[in-house]
Amino acid sequence: MKVKAEIITLCDYALISQEGKLSVIGVFDEVRVMQIPGGVARAFFVATIKGEPQTNYSFILKAENENDKSEILKPLEIKVKTGYNGKSNILVQLINLIFNKPGEYRFSILSNDEIIGSLVLQTFLVKGNDKFYGKQN
Repeated sequence: MKVKAEIITLCDYALISQEGKLSVIGVFDEVRVMQIPGGVARAFFVATIKGEPQTNYSFILKAENENDKSEILKPLEIKVKTGYNGKSNILVQLINLIFNKPGEYRFSILSNDEIIGSLVLQTFLVKGNDKFYGKQN
């Protein structure tokens, strides 16, 4: 079986219980900043990986600007061992994630240089009340 990412997201907070249950709070796919560079003080990258049962895997987490491919995160090696069901949860706390320009940023998990899952985070530069969803009257 080829390894793949079944769930992949960014969120405000996540944890894995003693029983291996994944809890994800505050899922988001966009960030609104009031200045550039701007960023997020803390976020979590979360993924569920499916592969062969009871198998060790090594992955690389990358995050880069979609246009110029500049990295916003140094490639991070992640090692996991899947459980009896062939699954494993990945949770990475991201601290001071800085965006040097508005636009799309792709977070990817790679296995042997092949992307097995990715997501796009949209970053917007906003002013004043524009930072909120909808208009405040």
